[in-house]
Amino acid sequence: MTGDSSPAGYTRLKGDASSRAYFRGEGHILVQYPADSMASFDNFLFWHQRYRDAGLTVPGVIEVDRTSRSMILEDWGDQHGVDYLVSQCDRESRLAVVREVVSWIPRIAKMADGNSEYRSAPVPLADELTFMITHAGDTIFNGADMEPVDRLCALVLEQTGNLSQRLAHRDLHFRNILVKEGGLCLIDFQDTRLAPDGYDLSSLLFDNYVDLSAEWPAFAAQLDQPGFRWTALQRSLKALGTFCYFGLKLGKQWFVPAIPIALGHVQNHLTALNLRSEQDEWQLLRKQAEKIIPAGD
Repeated sequence: MTGDSSPAGYTRLKGDASSRAYFRGEGHILVQYPADSMASFDNFLFWHQRYRDAGLTVPGVIEVDRTSRSMILEDWGDQHGVDYLVSQCDRESRLAVVREVVSWIPRIAKMADGNSEYRSAPVPLADELTFMITHAGDTIFNGADMEPVDRLCALVLEQTGNLSQRLAHRDLHFRNILVKEGGLCLIDFQDTRLAPDGYDLSSLLFDNYVDLSAEWPAFAAQLDQPGFRWTALQRSLKALGTFCYFGLKLGKQWFVPAIPIALGHVQNHLTALNLRSEQDEWQLLRKQAEKIIPAGD
């Protein structure tokens, strides 16, 4: 099978920020992994069992075939959490859903108790920021002075380097939550690993696909903590690099609208941390980026 072709009886689904291919069959989803992704394949199965043991809802595994690097999963449908929050929830129910997902975070962290095997090293914070500098630097910041970005990233690493670490989903946002008949299902958990405390919460509350600012006051105690904000700043910078790479370089256009949102989240964190010179420098970079990706597009 090559290109966008699908196995007989299947319909190809939109992919994600990976090289996996997804197909819908009758009542199930076929996932195919490329030859160089067996570590991800094994990580999915490793963490799938641990999430289920923790009482968290993840898609059921129906069949696994290592020879063909494929697995068949339970089909939770196409409605993700972003659509659910925007189209079906009022303000009160939105907050209830966000609170429910936030309640998963300590349960994920608790999976590390008594378990020394995490499958992967802790989140490579420096590598993530280098990735952002590389892929934002020659796209949205092309032609801009990157020295302020280099200094900001060095400061972020200095401030996050000694924070306590907890087990984290690592990509906890509402596109990675499926909704079916009011039930919530967590996906894309194969990269679970140790991360600075607050990593999952910052990923969730500063979701780049749905505006949760109306819900922020309910979590003010966490948002006001400097350690949390430094972690959130790193996470937003990391996300920006991901969107530039997949959206602007690999042509996955559904990532592009998230770029100005991530830029805004970075500004929000800098303001909360009272980093005034960094705020001014970032505002100039945002103006540069908006020449390429206008806010709201």
